[in-house]
Amino acid sequence: MYKQECFKIFTKKSIYLVFAVIVLLLVYVNQLPISMTMREDIFEELEETWGGPVTEEKVELAREAMYASDSGEVYTNTFEARATDYVQFLVVGSAMQKAEQHDRMNILEEQIALYNEGTYEYKEASKELEMLEEVGDVHGFYLIQSWLEMFEFIEPVTHVLILSIILLIGLTPVFSEEYSSQSLDLILATKHGKAKLVTAKILASITYIAIVFLSLHLINTILNLVKFGGAAGWNAPIQGISEGFDTHSLISYDSSPYSMDVWQFYLLSLVLQLLACIAVGMLVLFLSFLTKNTMITFFISGIIMAIPVLLQQLGITRGIFSYLIHFSYTELIKVSSMFTQFRAFNVFGYPVLYPTLIFILFAVITSLLIFVTYDLFRKQQVGN
Repeated sequence: MYKQECFKIFTKKSIYLVFAVIVLLLVYVNQLPISMTMREDIFEELEETWGGPVTEEKVELAREAMYASDSGEVYTNTFEARATDYVQFLVVGSAMQKAEQHDRMNILEEQIALYNEGTYEYKEASKELEMLEEVGDVHGFYLIQSWLEMFEFIEPVTHVLILSIILLIGLTPVFSEEYSSQSLDLILATKHGKAKLVTAKILASITYIAIVFLSLHLINTILNLVKFGGAAGWNAPIQGISEGFDTHSLISYDSSPYSMDVWQFYLLSLVLQLLACIAVGMLVLFLSFLTKNTMITFFISGIIMAIPVLLQQLGITRGIFSYLIHFSYTELIKVSSMFTQFRAFNVFGYPVLYPTLIFILFAVITSLLIFVTYDLFRKQQVGN
């Protein structure tokens, strides 16, 4: 039965059409010219001088060089000179981020001194301070351009919506198409057929989600490794992932309180995003069973995914709408954005980190959706 359900999903031509379009878009985007790929030899030389965590000596030298460049004392029209200016800019910027982190830690220490030990404010400030102390002084210049672009495929809303579309196309018919099949009544009439059918559909859907998800990320990873000449910077801290000034990236972990290397964070993001996609898939299956109509399921699922984005675009982000945005399926899939800054919520007087809370919440929601789907399908009568 599992193989049959997989066959039903993977034989839909629309899936391959959409997948091909997405892959072509990825190839096209990766072919767009950029001023610096950081795979040039000059950057390896610059990394030897400026790479790693910033120091007072590096910052002072960088500022002197930038001043000489701005005043016209040195010739800056060559690629090597522009690359050097860029790296020195990143070094100075990293020093500012390091100073901001220290300022934040000082503020937290002052807050801890003011609050009583048992209060939520004390616990929250203590937790953030502890995390920042674990991060330490890691801000600096790292050659991690390929990783920056790979994270770009996880985070932006446009990519999340694209991923959602291909999931919806494959999963919206999973239950609804059964109601036009003459074999459904036969399955419903059997003693154990109902539970086995739901299990087979869920497992087939998870298989589809995993294959599509991993395939897209594998293709994107290969394209970026080729474009940027490898996976340099895999052991750099995530605080080194900065948007810089010559990129359209919106990804920046300068202020992240999470202590992780880039490769660790990338694997964590992939695992969490895959789980998020499975949560979306279970929602789609539930709606497919309820509506018994593919188009209605697609429409409702699309609205659920799009509403948080629309609220943000309209600037409606306060009060209850803030919770609708932060605890939505769209934000769940945008995994990497959860780790850009410290964010905790008061749960029975204890600060629970946002990534932990949202995944616990949706684990409960997904479990309930699966349970209700089983229960409703078990009660489904022949001929309904």
